[in-house]
Amino acid sequence: GTINGIGERCGNANLCSVVPNLRIKLSLDALSEEGLRHLTETSQFVAEIANRTPSPQQPFVGEGAFAHKGGQHVAAVMRHRDAYQHIDPALVGNHARVLVSDLGGRGNVLYKAHEFGIDVERDDPVTRRLVRTLKDMEHRGYSFEGADASFEMVIRRTRPNYAPPFTLLDFIALTERRHGNGAVISEGTIKVRIGDEVHHTAAEGNGPVNALDLALRKALVPRFPQIAHVRLHDYKVRILDEAAGTHAVTRVLIESGDIRDGRRWSTVGCSPNIIEASWAALADSMEYALLKVPAWAHPPEE
Repeated sequence: GTINGIGERCGNANLCSVVPNLRIKLSLDALSEEGLRHLTETSQFVAEIANRTPSPQQPFVGEGAFAHKGGQHVAAVMRHRDAYQHIDPALVGNHARVLVSDLGGRGNVLYKAHEFGIDVERDDPVTRRLVRTLKDMEHRGYSFEGADASFEMVIRRTRPNYAPPFTLLDFIALTERRHGNGAVISEGTIKVRIGDEVHHTAAEGNGPVNALDLALRKALVPRFPQIAHVRLHDYKVRILDEAAGTHAVTRVLIESGDIRDGRRWSTVGCSPNIIEASWAALADSMEYALLKVPAWAHPPEE
């Protein structure tokens, strides 16, 4: 057997499925309880070393192994979790997840808010307003199933005591193809408020999104050095209505992470304008980083 079933031949037994079945279901001494609690971590480590994306559908250790979706279903899970999960996810180092979708209601919001450590009351008018906001965003094309960081930011922004670390005022994204050598140059210019100060920065990049990213970093890093440790790992674009052609609404998903500890998070933006959708996901990522990434180190040297 191999970890994640990865091997030089097909048909390898996946130890991430075999071992917990032997240990938990059949009570065989296949692995110690402590070792079993590191199974999900081991699966993710091997996938990272092999440069393969972990399968969310993988039993026991996948992101979707203990995922729940749907408002009434989630509400029931919160009351009687053991009735909806065949084992305690913690036994294999995993944890339950709630997928936020248009099927969800206040039950999903309460569960996710609790997961994020945010105190939300079921009958609070703010909670009802939050649910309406989420429904409206999903109607416009947003999907939070793969973007927990954006979902957390939506919740936090509805809280009366939340103060954003920065506020975007304007941005300009230009792409120019220069005659002669055929070089394509992209430039991003932003105007952002940090505290009582307005910062106006510009940067060139290998595309309009990269240029806006660099311009935003130029404004934020002097005030928030931890942003220098945040890197963009993945950028995905999905066309929601292919029949609409170039008029279609686009959904952008950005995966970012802290280069110091490997922690990653995903954010989403949605708009008929791909640059605006990209900016929304990028801004969410940076704002989330300022909440989660500690400021205990100087910016990395280039």
